[in-house]
Amino acid sequence: MIFRAFLGVLFAFAITGCESVRRDFGTGIREKFTGPAYQTRRFGGEARVIFDAARTSAEQLGFRITRAGPAQGVIEGVSGLASDDRLEGSRQRTIKIRVEPVVDGGTELGVLFTEIVEDDFSKGAGQGTEATLRNSSLYEAFFSSVNHLLIR
Repeated sequence: MIFRAFLGVLFAFAITGCESVRRDFGTGIREKFTGPAYQTRRFGGEARVIFDAARTSAEQLGFRITRAGPAQGVIEGVSGLASDDRLEGSRQRTIKIRVEPVVDGGTELGVLFTEIVEDDFSKGAGQGTEATLRNSSLYEAFFSSVNHLLIR
């Protein structure tokens, strides 16, 4: 009887947890099946002009472009490596950009930032974990930069 009561209380805490934890948990599960969600904005203009502005913005944010295909509307890049104070781990961010013309005019620009973290080099090289940066200020900085480049 006490065990059932304990399980009931534990279950109640689990389903009434913090809203952000539930939202992030649900998003994480959804991303396992559908892939990570790009943040998107629509811009007026040709896809090639938006592509060039997106590439320039990524470079201005410190990303080195590793793949860029204007015909495919794809740009990928990586940031420099950053290590912790004891030089036992490292972090690196990636950017993935999609540029797609929209049927009713304009262009949709999608961007996804991820972070690769390798906490302990003693575990062996290449043992990092990759996580989507869902609520990063990088998204707003990127879209603001693109917008600024298009206005000039």
